[in-house]
Amino acid sequence: MSPAARLFALLAIATFFEGFDTRLVALVQPVIGHEFGASRAELGRVVGLSSMGMVFAFFVIHLADHVGRRPVFLGALLVYALLTLATAFAPNLTVFTVLQVFARMAMVVELGLAYLILSEEMPPDVRGRVNGVFGGCVALGASVPDALLHPLTAWGIGWRGLFVIGAVPLVLFPYYVANLAETSAFRARKVQRAAAGSRLATELEPLRLLVSSAYRSRLFAITGLWVIVNFWSGTALYSFTLYVFDERSWNARDLVLLPLGTIPFGLFGYAFAGFAMDRIGRRSATSLYLAGASLATLVCYQASGQAAILAGYFALVGLGGVWAIVTTWTAELFPPEMRATASGFGNNLVGRLGLVLGPIVAGILGEAFDSTADAVSLLAIVPLFGVPIAWMLPETRAIALAPGTGPPP
Repeated sequence: MSPAARLFALLAIATFFEGFDTRLVALVQPVIGHEFGASRAELGRVVGLSSMGMVFAFFVIHLADHVGRRPVFLGALLVYALLTLATAFAPNLTVFTVLQVFARMAMVVELGLAYLILSEEMPPDVRGRVNGVFGGCVALGASVPDALLHPLTAWGIGWRGLFVIGAVPLVLFPYYVANLAETSAFRARKVQRAAAGSRLATELEPLRLLVSSAYRSRLFAITGLWVIVNFWSGTALYSFTLYVFDERSWNARDLVLLPLGTIPFGLFGYAFAGFAMDRIGRRSATSLYLAGASLATLVCYQASGQAAILAGYFALVGLGGVWAIVTTWTAELFPPEMRATASGFGNNLVGRLGLVLGPIVAGILGEAFDSTADAVSLLAIVPLFGVPIAWMLPETRAIALAPGTGPPP
């Protein structure tokens, strides 16, 4: 196996479980709502507040520009596995939420750095396709819990068993410590910094450069795009289980066969996202996926027949491939000395506020309309606001990511 293939496999396994664990909070909403006596609005706040951890991730992920991608990735992997295991023993909704705030913080640090490591290590002409297939591993992991909730419930283990399974990376952690190397781009940048007297010696320097006139406009644009993508995910993808349980009379048994659709659609959607961004560019691929996201949301949440609901949901899972596009684009827009900081600022510190606000807004509107379906359908227009933003950004298809290269500011 080539070094590139070995790196891909190593990161893909860890990220499979990140996708698995990220899905759990949304999946178990109706179950924990019944166990802990929570209303629809309260459950929306749980999902939204737990996503605050993804905002806090900025304060961790930017350290990768100073100490390296490897140590921060490994720390995040260990923390999210430990906290996922702890969540299995949460005695009430408050403890559940607090544990998930920090677990989800570590999850997105791990995922963001996994994409960044691949982006820096893979050849420019195939970077999009590699990241697209890699994103499919996230979708694959997120699809598996649906099939497990019912059998775990039947065996008397219930939703807590899902969080125990999600802690599997704890077993694999020693292997990651022994086999994951630092990226060549960071090593080269470290040498350059030492030779130049470390002009970026302070932790605030990358952030200062990001908001300078050279990079400010692209930072704000990509951040706006992240807010929109996260808001859509927090409404359309995170509300599905609550919607079908409360308004379509589904139960855990109806979810068992869901992966038969979500797995192939998820893998195809992410893989096609990689193909599209390498062939037609980041701008066009993003626009295509955002327009599709708006349409699929309406189909899923306004359909009455099970087949149409499933078709809409499968499409939503596949269109989650927009994450791979915007993640790759973010890495390409900035030089290596500020790349992790830019990703943390755009996707986490500000962008993930969309994931916080989305479920909260959907929960409030759901209470007001007495319908999650109508609330999410109203919010389906949000992805369309991202299309003009995408065309404000420079096209970065096939650029090199070695130190000193990238799109001109």
